[in-house]
Amino acid sequence: MPPSRPQLLRTTIVQAFARTIASEDHPALDGQGASGPASSTPPSSVALPGAGDVVGGHYKLMSLLGEGMFGKVYVAQRLDVPEHRVALKLLPRSLYAGRNVERELVMLATVGHPHVVQLKDHGTTPDYVWLTMPVYQGQTLAERLEKGTLSCKQAHDIFLPMARGLEALHAAGLRHQDIKPENIFLAVFSGRVHPILLDLGVAAEKDAGFVAGTALFGAPEQVAALAGLPTGAAFSEKMDTYGLAATLLYALVGPAQFPGEEASDRNGLAEAQEVRTQDPISSAALPEVTGAAREALAASFRRWLSFDPADRPTMKEMCEQIDVLLEPEREEERIEARRRERQKTTITRLWVAFGVTLLAGGAGGVVAYQKGETRRVAQQLAEARREGAASFDKLDTCVASHHVATKDAAACRAALAVERAELKRSLDEVMRTGTQSEAEHAHEVQRHNARIKTCEDTAAAQKRTCEDEATRLVSERAVERTELTAERDAARRLGEQERSGRLAAEGERDACEAEQRTIVEERDACKAAAAKPKPPPPAPGASGTPDAPPVKTAVPVATAAPTAPEPAAPPKRSPPQQQPAQAAPPEPKMAPAAPPGEPKGT
Repeated sequence: MPPSRPQLLRTTIVQAFARTIASEDHPALDGQGASGPASSTPPSSVALPGAGDVVGGHYKLMSLLGEGMFGKVYVAQRLDVPEHRVALKLLPRSLYAGRNVERELVMLATVGHPHVVQLKDHGTTPDYVWLTMPVYQGQTLAERLEKGTLSCKQAHDIFLPMARGLEALHAAGLRHQDIKPENIFLAVFSGRVHPILLDLGVAAEKDAGFVAGTALFGAPEQVAALAGLPTGAAFSEKMDTYGLAATLLYALVGPAQFPGEEASDRNGLAEAQEVRTQDPISSAALPEVTGAAREALAASFRRWLSFDPADRPTMKEMCEQIDVLLEPEREEERIEARRRERQKTTITRLWVAFGVTLLAGGAGGVVAYQKGETRRVAQQLAEARREGAASFDKLDTCVASHHVATKDAAACRAALAVERAELKRSLDEVMRTGTQSEAEHAHEVQRHNARIKTCEDTAAAQKRTCEDEATRLVSERAVERTELTAERDAARRLGEQERSGRLAAEGERDACEAEQRTIVEERDACKAAAAKPKPPPPAPGASGTPDAPPVKTAVPVATAAPTAPEPAAPPKRSPPQQQPAQAAPPEPKMAPAAPPGEPKGT
């Protein structure tokens, strides 16, 4: 059953057999059927070796690993080393018509990059070309995308290594031509994902006329060549730039939002490519990416997916530009940093306001508190001194006990010497008189020996006890002395701090009292000025005479107070003593007026 048109756009196509694909079983990309002569032998009809066959004289095909339109991949093992298994790919020799297959295989073998599949061995026959690669454990990117799209961070971790691998491929003078999710393998090594670029079967020299690839992810000039149409641009490695960018866009937005997923012919694909250059990220795609990060990502895709290859960056430049995928994460970090900074600023302002309020309204309370703290520190210092004196008394007692134990040990040793002398005399007497039997002599000797042993053990035990007690007392005394010294120094420092704080509070209190006196004097001056009699109005016409005094209007008491010069208040507090100045104006209405020239009392 022939594949559907969208499926055809996902199939690797080779230019040499484009007319064969455009048959009645495989409609052409332009939707107009085949034109021109078709190849008599399509590559898919070439008889390739199967399971059980030996390829290259060393590799036995064990099982089919995968199959494409032009080739097959088997798991093979070497006959001379059965434990050595590889992935062996078979391609029809006709696929390399007009190409120097040996030269291209040698160039592929020189690409030594950890993110490009390694060509281990290769060979050719008149019917097919074979090459071997390592067997990896993992899944393709296409299989991973069946579970959902990638986040920008996940895409960066996969596609940056792919760009580095393609950069190495281009440095070797080759282009891949068929970048798509099926050709990116997510190998797993020690639990970590290691992306690897697969399928170098259709790779060609950078400026070669041979073209292959997948239409859905191919560059515009690449798709036109695959459809047998003239192209306006030369073939170059910029095809890989477009293919990698299209695959990256597909992995980020998914098939539903990928331009070209619903295309069924070349015209639909051309319209999708136009959309990619203008609006690659639709409004429904990547809702979590917003603002400047979204615009930067869209601008990068427009540059990578440009129609003109000259406007696309090289793979080396794309390696640097692909960091734009981290911009959403950086934007979130910047937003979080700004939020923390605003929160810190708000907290600082609240603390400053709280401190100013406490300083303005609690100067007297601070003085009282400082005095109380000073008394508390003094009490703690006295208590520490008493405890130190008690500890020293205890130490003296222990020393005295040690002296007593030493004296007891000396007395014990003296008694032992006396007993030994007595024993010697007794033995001498026994030997001299000979009145006692040998049994009685032995018993007497044993009794004296037991007493001597007991005395010696007691003396040794007392000596050890005294030495241990002396060592312990010396250690405890040193520790207690150190602790007491530290407590004394801390108490002294705390007392100095309390005294400094008290002096500062007293200074602020004096400043507040001085400011209060200044305000009271100014209030009295304002009251005196308000109590002066109003001069009589001038006679009519007198305003024109040079000797007439100027007309003055008595200022009401309620408005005179704000015009008086206010003293410069401290910048960090508002003294509460200013309230009497605001309450002063109503007093002239309640008290009798004072005589002219005499200030009113407060």
